[in-house]
Amino acid sequence: MLERFKERFPLIRPLLIPLVLYIGLLTLSMTWLERVPDSGRRYAIALIPMLPAVWIAVGIIRAMRKLDELARGILYEGLAIAALLTFFVCAGLGLLEIAGLPKLNSIYIALVMVLAWLVGKLLISRRYE
Repeated sequence: MLERFKERFPLIRPLLIPLVLYIGLLTLSMTWLERVPDSGRRYAIALIPMLPAVWIAVGIIRAMRKLDELARGILYEGLAIAALLTFFVCAGLGLLEIAGLPKLNSIYIALVMVLAWLVGKLLISRRYE
């Protein structure tokens, strides 16, 4: 397990700085939006955390290009599972909203997608162990 982490850490390292920036900017923008809710700049401030998010996306693509075919295939299959699970969760929640469930914040869709990708990757990688 430790060997696998050491092997993959060079792929993850470029994502650490943008991830910390994303978390920091998200915290700052949410705090600012709570304190000054009627500002004309609220839309721009709300989108500021997306700047490092683009950096994260580019880093993930670069890291995936460095993987061998098996590891890349596992990630792609995991992504396919994540897309399907996210579709089912969103469709189910939409139907439950019609039935009267309160509407959830759409930011949770990204969280569902990332968690579903992780679950999909873990399920698929077990097949190749």
